[in-house]
Amino acid sequence: MSNDFRVFRAAILVAALAATALVGCVPTATRGQGGNPDVRIGGGEPLRWDPAAAGDSGSANTIAQVFEGLTAFDVNSNVQPALADTWLASDDGRQITFHLRPGIRYSDGSPIAAQDVVDSWLRLIDPQAPSPLASLLDDVVGAVDYRRGAADAGAVGLRADGENVIVDLRRPATYFISVTASPSLAVVPPSMFGRLDAGPPADIVVSGAYLPSIPSSEYIRLTGNPNYWAGLPPLGVVDLVVDYGNRTAIAAFDDNAVDYTGVSGADASWIAYDANLGPQLRRTQDFNVSYYGFDTTVAPFDRSEVRLAFAKAVDWDRIVRLAGSIPATSMVPIGVPGRDDSEHRPSYDPDAARDLLSQAGFPAGQNFPPVLLATYGVGFEETVAAELEANLGVRVDVEVLDFSEYISRGHGPGSPGMWTLSWSADYPHPHDFLGLLLESGSSSNDGQWSNAEYDALLGQAAATADLAEQADIYAQAQEILEVEAPVVPLAYGESWALSREGLLGAAENGVGIIRIAGLDWAEGSGR
Repeated sequence: MSNDFRVFRAAILVAALAATALVGCVPTATRGQGGNPDVRIGGGEPLRWDPAAAGDSGSANTIAQVFEGLTAFDVNSNVQPALADTWLASDDGRQITFHLRPGIRYSDGSPIAAQDVVDSWLRLIDPQAPSPLASLLDDVVGAVDYRRGAADAGAVGLRADGENVIVDLRRPATYFISVTASPSLAVVPPSMFGRLDAGPPADIVVSGAYLPSIPSSEYIRLTGNPNYWAGLPPLGVVDLVVDYGNRTAIAAFDDNAVDYTGVSGADASWIAYDANLGPQLRRTQDFNVSYYGFDTTVAPFDRSEVRLAFAKAVDWDRIVRLAGSIPATSMVPIGVPGRDDSEHRPSYDPDAARDLLSQAGFPAGQNFPPVLLATYGVGFEETVAAELEANLGVRVDVEVLDFSEYISRGHGPGSPGMWTLSWSADYPHPHDFLGLLLESGSSSNDGQWSNAEYDALLGQAAATADLAEQADIYAQAQEILEVEAPVVPLAYGESWALSREGLLGAAENGVGIIRIAGLDWAEGSGR
């Protein structure tokens, strides 16, 4: 899912299913007393509250507290049971049966039915209003045809049978169990369909651990759901602080106004040496990649020579390292199972870049049309534009948009030819980056690039559960990306946070799933 790894990710909590004990004590004069919250978390207000409509990580992190899926990720990004207590795959891997926990209920006490799961998932691929992440379900039989209006919902391989949800797959997608843990596939009660666009209604009904309300512009209050399948969360009242006023996040933490808040890598570099804040600094794994993309449907970026010339004309490693970030060597972040360690980003070679541009009919950049580079502040855009002009003779204008405006505007056909994006894993698997972003016809393939050989390799990788074999196949696929250059990986995300001593469970897993229901205060910390 898309997000800004430098700024937006640094403003949200990622908490684990399993608690990790931290030693210490925290001022507690107001905690849980007089209507005050049990914990205050630095967060961001969701762009969308509906799981089927959201496509950014900020929205997903809040939605995950409110609506629950069949499965969820633990601190190590492993899939664990949630609304489903068990699942069984057929021998050929083309059918998965999920069994719902007996007696599970929504917050209003009404039962959660298997048909509710089917109906919630169908909303993602509704041809009238498909989700930004509709392609999470592309491996389901008939899902693509239904999304494109070429079939009706009855042709989709999703059905309810008693307490079971049966999923038929068009190929043995070994990663599909992980897909079901994405917040986009959370279960929404039918009574809430179409009612979440303007935010949570006063009578909201949820399937997750918390009921939300927005009493002020400064915070979102989450109140524990007594009907949650895992029981009432240990911290029953949580405030997601979305506005620090005139203070920085660090100042708010230092003033005890928040107990957990994200910080940037630049701030982390000095916080580590602060006597008070240093012991409360946390660094965690983050499956995130920022990249540059091209609209491959129209000239000049419909030609691979032009795209590859742009990729080779910029010293990506230098500008990323100068900013203190981690240069990306491929579209798959470090730590994702099935990732190979080879360099798959085109090498920096200005001379080769100029030759490629000449081959495309633009020697020394002559007659090359002005390029508009759209961004929401991923970083380095002005430097990239300057290097492209210096090394290729190409003029690149940078347009910086507000994140919400950027997402609304889109960046596919008809939009600027070059754009930036940052993508966080929906599930910890190479397919989330190589398939969801770049497979032909995927709803998240913004540049509309298509390559039959690449698609065939993704199909081969999906059919095997052998990680070594998958890694080899995905490496072959990325060799195609290295030559075709529909995207250029830029940097891997880092996640830093200040977490109050004594707050248990405040650890980030790689997929960025927040589970505030797993938070608690250590004994003696004054909870």
